[in-house]
Amino acid sequence: MEKSKVLQAGRAALTARAALKPARVADAQLDHIERMIRSAAVAGNQKALACLDRAYWKRRLAALGDENDLVSTQRARVLRLFDLLAQDHADGSGKVAA
Repeated sequence: MEKSKVLQAGRAALTARAALKPARVADAQLDHIERMIRSAAVAGNQKALACLDRAYWKRRLAALGDENDLVSTQRARVLRLFDLLAQDHADGSGKVAA
């Protein structure tokens, strides 16, 4: 009985992985998201940073990771972008309060 559960779990994992888009499909989306986040961060303009809807971009990054079979370099880029969003938010909120 346990063996059948393991086989079913294995099949479910394979099915879930097969449903993911290949990593090469994610490159264009990742490039776009990275360009938008970095352009606002590099500008250093508080208005640009304030207009950046961080929740939206975090959702886009999360969806990218959930829907695509990312390779390690892509996962690293996604994590750096999450860090950049958090860092800019912390820096921006500190500057506004000062």
